[in-house]
Amino acid sequence: MWFEFLKQAHRDKDIEVDYEFYADWGNFWDKSFSDWWAGATWRTLFAVDTAVRVLDESEGIQNDDTAIVVRLSLSKDIKETLRDVQQLLEQHGAGTKLNTVAQGKFKLSEGYEKAFLKYMDRANFMLRLYRIWLDNADYDKRGRVKQTAVQFYEWAKQRDDMIRAKNYKLTRPMFPFAVRTYAEAILAGDDITDSNEQRQFMRYLKKARNLANNAARGEFPGKY
Repeated sequence: MWFEFLKQAHRDKDIEVDYEFYADWGNFWDKSFSDWWAGATWRTLFAVDTAVRVLDESEGIQNDDTAIVVRLSLSKDIKETLRDVQQLLEQHGAGTKLNTVAQGKFKLSEGYEKAFLKYMDRANFMLRLYRIWLDNADYDKRGRVKQTAVQFYEWAKQRDDMIRAKNYKLTRPMFPFAVRTYAEAILAGDDITDSNEQRQFMRYLKKARNLANNAARGEFPGKY
């Protein structure tokens, strides 16, 4: 979601992306998420190193609040070595929970698991809405909103009908009642300007743009 909202923020002329902050992400706007993620960038950007391993010769010797570097003699009895290691770990306060230690270079904002993570269907819905809205940048403000609502309606209805008709084990798209009602009114030629349905639609779109704005400045999901 972070990657996808940032990618859309790059397309939004009204959002200023902090490209210096995202220098290590490379040309994210030109790649699919799968290609970008597969390039091993996640290891340096997001991974938290908690493994027990033999250091590579290229890695510098560095002690910090999350790890210590030790030398283990291979000529010493294993049980004695393990006792020594245990003593060292105790002395350095080992056993800290993962969520309290340093994160990777990039990390999700605090509390993401309490709200954002629980409503991923809503995040996907808002991302889709935002993409369509950006695709309709050539329309005036009112026309852009209407086109976005109708095009989302057509996509969501077609996908939902297909999943149900073929009994696919796929996640059905989130399709809020207000958005459905608003789009159907537009298609019917009804004037529902300033209606509750339109206002709810605009709130969803605003939240999507807030997420993109947050991503653009290096925070995700943040407050939206």
